[in-house]
Amino acid sequence: MGSIMKLFYEWEIQVLVLLSFMLQMFLFFTGSLRRRSINSFLRFFTWIAYLGADLVAVYTLGYLSRHEDATTGLSFFWAPFLLIHLGGQDTITAFAMEDNKLWLRHLLTLFMQVVLALYVFWKSIDKHDVELLVSDVFVFATGIIKYGERIWALKCGSFESLEGSTGQQYKQQVPGEVAEDPYSHIVCAALHRMPRVFRIFTARSGDSGTTIQENPSNWVKRMRLELGMMYDDLYTKSCVLRTRSGIILRYISQVSIMIALALFLTSGTRRYSRADIAITWSLFVGCFLLEVCSMFILIMSPWSWAWLKVRRCSLLASLSWFLLCSGIGWPERKPYLNSIGQYNFHRWLDASSDQPRSYSRRAMTTVVKSLVNLVGVKEDKILFWMSRLLDTEHVEADKETMECVVRGITDFHAEISRVPRQWPKLGGIVQELEDIREDFGGKVALVHIITEAHLIKYPLHPPSDMETATGTSCSVMVEVCRKLSNYMAYLLVTHPSMLPLNDSALYTLEKMAHLFPHLIDEQQDSEGYFNIEPSMETLQELVDIWTKLIIYAAAKSRPEMHAAHLARGGELITFAWLFLSHNFLGDAEVIKVQLTNANQRGTIAYVFRNPARR
Repeated sequence: MGSIMKLFYEWEIQVLVLLSFMLQMFLFFTGSLRRRSINSFLRFFTWIAYLGADLVAVYTLGYLSRHEDATTGLSFFWAPFLLIHLGGQDTITAFAMEDNKLWLRHLLTLFMQVVLALYVFWKSIDKHDVELLVSDVFVFATGIIKYGERIWALKCGSFESLEGSTGQQYKQQVPGEVAEDPYSHIVCAALHRMPRVFRIFTARSGDSGTTIQENPSNWVKRMRLELGMMYDDLYTKSCVLRTRSGIILRYISQVSIMIALALFLTSGTRRYSRADIAITWSLFVGCFLLEVCSMFILIMSPWSWAWLKVRRCSLLASLSWFLLCSGIGWPERKPYLNSIGQYNFHRWLDASSDQPRSYSRRAMTTVVKSLVNLVGVKEDKILFWMSRLLDTEHVEADKETMECVVRGITDFHAEISRVPRQWPKLGGIVQELEDIREDFGGKVALVHIITEAHLIKYPLHPPSDMETATGTSCSVMVEVCRKLSNYMAYLLVTHPSMLPLNDSALYTLEKMAHLFPHLIDEQQDSEGYFNIEPSMETLQELVDIWTKLIIYAAAKSRPEMHAAHLARGGELITFAWLFLSHNFLGDAEVIKVQLTNANQRGTIAYVFRNPARR
């Protein structure tokens, strides 16, 4: 054991430098993946790497500054590379929105780590060749620029900076006529609307205008692109690399690292150990590979394609478009928001007993109950937390579900100036929803249980003549209805801050079970919610009810919540919120949205009230 520890101490600095480099490689690739993935393991390991990368780099710089023997070999040469590592990767500057708020802390860290690196360099001046020292200076310049880019990106992504920005970075020239496939027209339309999207995310979008009449499928593709580009601006270096200063700094850093490599090749490195030389080569080669990959990431951006197209750089524009449409870029099928969360209230507790359905959950419940008795925490809270963790899943955000939400919002906007819609099949449920004394979470829980009980009445293979006016089959409508129902239950349980709630999800479910015994036992259905006859009209009304509940929840949500959830792969409610704002609907827009006009309480007070004109 002693020999192992001795070996570790002899190679500690080398191990730490290589670990820092590997963490940066991992972050580069996982950072580009998380825009389209909601995998919990990927998110967890990315979070660990994001926190660990800075920790390892800072610790290694401190180690170099404390140990005298670290300056005798090539170890001193690695200090600027650690500054490059602290600068992070183009694909991830912030893991969450809260990281952007810490840009001042990173600025202080930059100053402290530069001082440490200079101290290490100063101690090594009289111990190494001039060529090697000059090479280290150029690596040092690259490290400062890289870390400066990260701090700049963090500052631009903070919500305070967004609110104080004029949005000039989105007012770029976009090609008017494009001869490529129809997807290029969708990309151009999304780029044209990005100034408007920026105003929506900063809650300054209270302007009016005409809504754009477009195919629901094109709207879905456009808004996925818009959300993806907002994600890049908030959590990557995209907004920095679109500026002239950012491009110049990137060019300087790339030239500096190439000069550093050329000087390193001409310096006398034979007196250093082969292991140190190999590690130094690995750092140079890794830096070049990451720079090349970063260039491809930059080229495949919709902004880069538009910039090249406007300036008639045909060859580069064609390369940019090829990469943009590829599977690693912004493919037409799903560039962003690929899945939606699902939760079912019946998954944890059986309808007739208080025991979990599966054997594994039953065993886990027994273990948790034993721990609860030892710790003294309320059992129901622990079991609810377990249910939220184990019973939450994600399904594909398919075309039918997304277009259903778009059509629902479009129809809702058209209904504003028309006679209120009638609900011949589900009028009783709508009347229950109009009772504003009940919390919104209770309404979601009620309709969710009714939906689950109603959907089982439809056959697995319905006849071909059962379809809606738009040609959607019964089985597709059942699946869309179930997804919307489970998604609202998922928001209630896992992201209650995105809903206009008065009570917690646990309290809401307990209250609903007490007020409506038929939610647990269908035989006590006194209101007749479970005796609704299945038909395509009933199914369509049920889908419309869920769409309107999503509309109300999205209209009452806050922009900062949607900006934060972009880092988690996006939410369907964010998609609905953005489309509502495009139609000038929402609390920050011209047209406010309320759940119902029945028995409205309260009064609107005006600070400056115009007297009625005579």
